Amino acid sequence: MKCNVALISALLAFALGLAAPAAAQAGDPPLASVLPSLILGEVRLPSPGGGVFTHAAHFSPLTVNDPDNPAVAIVQSFNTQFLAQLSSFPLGSSTGGLTYSFDSALGTFRRGSDSFGPAFAERALTIGKGRLSAGFNYQRSSYNKFEGLSLDDGSVKFYLRHQECCGVGGAEGPPLFGTVPTPDGSRETPFFEGDIIEAALSLEASSNTVSVFANYGLSDRWDVGIAIPFVQVSLDADVVATIVRLATSTNPNIHTFEPGNPNALTAAFRQEGSANGLGDVVLRTKYRIADVTGGGLAVGADFRLPTGDQDELLGAGGQTRMYFVASTGRGRFAQHVNIGYTLAAGDLPDLGLTGVGTSAVPDEVGYAAGVELIATPRVTVLGDIVGRTLRNVGRLSVGQETFAFQEPGVPVSPPRTAVFEEFQPRAGNLNLVFGAVGVKANVWGDLLVSANVLFPFTDAGLRNRLTTVVGVDFAF
Repeated sequence: MKCNVALISALLAFALGLAAPAAAQAGDPPLASVLPSLILGEVRLPSPGGGVFTHAAHFSPLTVNDPDNPAVAIVQSFNTQFLAQLSSFPLGSSTGGLTYSFDSALGTFRRGSDSFGPAFAERALTIGKGRLSAGFNYQRSSYNKFEGLSLDDGSVKFYLRHQECCGVGGAEGPPLFGTVPTPDGSRETPFFEGDIIEAALSLEASSNTVSVFANYGLSDRWDVGIAIPFVQVSLDADVVATIVRLATSTNPNIHTFEPGNPNALTAAFRQEGSANGLGDVVLRTKYRIADVTGGGLAVGADFRLPTGDQDELLGAGGQTRMYFVASTGRGRFAQHVNIGYTLAAGDLPDLGLTGVGTSAVPDEVGYAAGVELIATPRVTVLGDIVGRTLRNVGRLSVGQETFAFQEPGVPVSPPRTAVFEEFQPRAGNLNLVFGAVGVKANVWGDLLVSANVLFPFTDAGLRNRLTTVVGVDFAF
C-alpha cells in the first residue's frame, strides 16, 4: 500500500509541475506563432545603412504586410495542420479498467468483465452504481515527419518570394535601376524581384501530458467522469535560408546576407519555446442502452472545455464529441467498436497579417476498433486501430512550382523560368490512422497499471514517433 501511495504521489507532483506556467522570454511569440514568425518574419537581409536603398525586409511578408505573397498561404496551411493535430492528439482512455455489477443473489458487487478494457477506445460496460475509479495517465509524444518529409533534416522547404516593392520608372525613377515605388503586379520587374529565398525547416516538437481522471457510476448503466490534463509542449525550429539568385546573378550585391559580400548566400535563423499548464478539461458521460454477452451498446458524450491556452498549444478550444459504442466478450477475448463525431468551436490563432483570416478548428470523425486478450485473470493484452478524419482542414502535397523572372535589361516575353518542388495547398479532409498495443495488469487489490504505445500507419499530415502512455487506475 505504501508503494502505491508513493507512486500516486510522484505522479501528482509531476502533474503539478507541468501545471506551473513556463517562463517566457520577453518578446517571444506564442508557440502557435513560432513557425510563421520564423519563416515569414525572421528571414531578413541586413540593411546596408547610410540611406542606401535596402532590400532588408523584401522577403519577409510579416514585416512588410504582404498577404498576397504565395508563401503566406503555404505557411498558413502548414501551420493550421500542425496546430490542429498537435493540440488535439489522442489521449489514453480515462475510463476505469475495473467494472462491477451488483449481484442481488449474493448481495454484493462482482466483476462485470474479466477484461480491463481498451487503451484508446471505449467499451459499453459501465463501472457500476456507486463505484468510483480514479487514476493518472502519462503520455509522451514527439513528431518526426510531415506529409512523408522528415522534420529534422531540412527536407521541409518553403520559398519566399520577393515583395512587390516597386516598378520600372525609366529615367524619371530613382537612381537604382530606374525604379518607382509603384508595383506592377508581376514580381518580375524590376528584375531583382525575380530572386527567391529557400527556407529549409528543421523542427523538433514534443508534448508531455499527465491526465488526472475520475469516473463515477450514477447507476448500473450510467457513468459520469472528468479528465484534467496538464500539458507541456516544446518547439525548437531552425531555418537555413539560401538566396536563389534567379535574376541577380550578374548583380550579386543586391541580395546578400552580408553587405558587400556577394558570397554570403546562406544564413541560419532559430526560434524555440515551451509552455506548460492546464490543458482542456474533459467532462464525460456514457450510458449503456442495451446488454449483450460481455458488453452491450452504449452512447456517450465528451465535453472539452476551452481551459487550455490555444496560443501556447495547450488546448484546442471548446469541443463536443458524441459517440456510439458496441462491445462484447466471450471466453478469453473481448471486442469493441467506436464511432463518433466531434463538433469544434473557435478558430486557430491567426498569422497577424492584414487581409489574412483565421482558420477554424476542424470538426472530426473518429473511430476505433480493437480486441482485448485476457492473458491471465490479472493481465489483459490490448490491440486497437484508431482513426481520425479532420474535416476540411486542407492538405499540402509536394508538386513542381514554376518561378518566372527577368534578367537585367529590357524585359522579355515570355519571361525566363525555373522549377522547384514546393508544397501546394489544396482543399480536403485529413485522414489519420494509428495502431495501439499495450497491456493492463492488476498488480494488487483494485489497482491497475498500464503501458501502451501508439504508432502511425500512414505518413499523412503530422506524423508522430512511438507515443508512450503509462497509467495507474484505482477502483473504490
